[in-house]
Amino acid sequence: MRLTTKVYLATSLVATIGAAAIGSTSVLFAYQGEVTRVSKTIKSDVALIDATSIDALSDAITVGQSSASPISIAYLDTGNRLSEIHDDGLKINRAPNSTELKRSLKNPIAIGDRLVSSLQLTTGGYLIFEASISHANQDLKANLARLVAIYLATLAIMVLLVWLTLRRDLRSIRRINEAAIKIANGDLETSIPDKRGNSEVEALARSLRKMVKTLTKSIELERQSKAAIENFIGDASHELRTPLTVIRGYSELLPNANEAMRKTTSEKIVREVDKLTDMVNDLLLLARLGEARTGDLSKIELDSLVHEAFADLQVLGPKRPIELTLAEVSIVSDPELINRFLANVTSNIHRYVPVDATVKVTLSQSRNTVVLRVEDAGPGLPKQAYSEGIRSFKRFDAARSKTSGGTGLGMSIMAGIAENLGGTVKLSRSKLGGLSVTLSLLTK
Repeated sequence: MRLTTKVYLATSLVATIGAAAIGSTSVLFAYQGEVTRVSKTIKSDVALIDATSIDALSDAITVGQSSASPISIAYLDTGNRLSEIHDDGLKINRAPNSTELKRSLKNPIAIGDRLVSSLQLTTGGYLIFEASISHANQDLKANLARLVAIYLATLAIMVLLVWLTLRRDLRSIRRINEAAIKIANGDLETSIPDKRGNSEVEALARSLRKMVKTLTKSIELERQSKAAIENFIGDASHELRTPLTVIRGYSELLPNANEAMRKTTSEKIVREVDKLTDMVNDLLLLARLGEARTGDLSKIELDSLVHEAFADLQVLGPKRPIELTLAEVSIVSDPELINRFLANVTSNIHRYVPVDATVKVTLSQSRNTVVLRVEDAGPGLPKQAYSEGIRSFKRFDAARSKTSGGTGLGMSIMAGIAENLGGTVKLSRSKLGGLSVTLSLLTK
């Protein structure tokens, strides 16, 4: 069933119930009021007659003549014969039966278009009082007819008002529905009708636009993720193929090699195997970092770990100028991942930053955030590298080649560690002229 039909049916139902309740109540109150007035008149007339008096019949005639409402009176004897003693335009045609007599002794009862009351005389027989309520019944029918006419007019007016009020919203709903069908069929460029206002229709349009925006973003992220996976697989295949090719080449030389060449070849094979092992271990670590946090969390003194990592770097290059500005910071984190992050940072500095270039390390805490910033005065990265972001097997500079001993996954591992710990890592140009690596972690 269409929404328009439902709205019109709901309007009709409300109008029917409202008009019927109000109108019927008013009509019935008017009808009951008139019947009650006539009933009270009969009761007051009956009360004027003394049932024990021998002059009860003559008293009844007097009462009938002076009654406030037209009333007819008849005498019903013990033989059930009816004798009319006062006719005020309403002829009493039949005598009440025994059940009606009993009921009418207490209060007037309605029989057809008449109200009937009776009075039992001690001398025998009954006085029967009747008054017409046909005019009340006629008024009731006329009022009901008017009520139906008013109801139909009210219903027509309400339907018209509903149509005038909701036609724009209903038109907007139809347009939104058409747009939703197109979106469901894959057309995410479909525009959602923009209806100003605070109505539910506008809220629906806003929600649909938000859903489309989110869906578009999700599809784009999925596309980028798919592209990244394809690139990763391609790069990984290439990087793994290189040491395997070298190992195969040297292995083919072994059968015909002399003792000296065999020793040299074996050492090169072992070196390539170690490189391959490092690469596989890095890939496994990246895969683990992509999963939910499963490491052992414990309270660690981050400043102590940073100090130890750069003390080891100082041992590798005693002449390297290293400036440490470390605040005392205690956090709950995974010490294994923190140490791996620091190892990658110091390893990159050891490989790519000249020994005479200054390294500045700052550890600070602000509210719920811990910031570790490592800056160097080395050659840094090409300008486009800061905007391209971190990518697996992506070496930002040709100078940073595989001959330096890296697998090309160091930066990716650092980014994965930061994300796994609920933080971020950012690469930027250092104020010293080289590279600045900033790790931000939440303490809660």
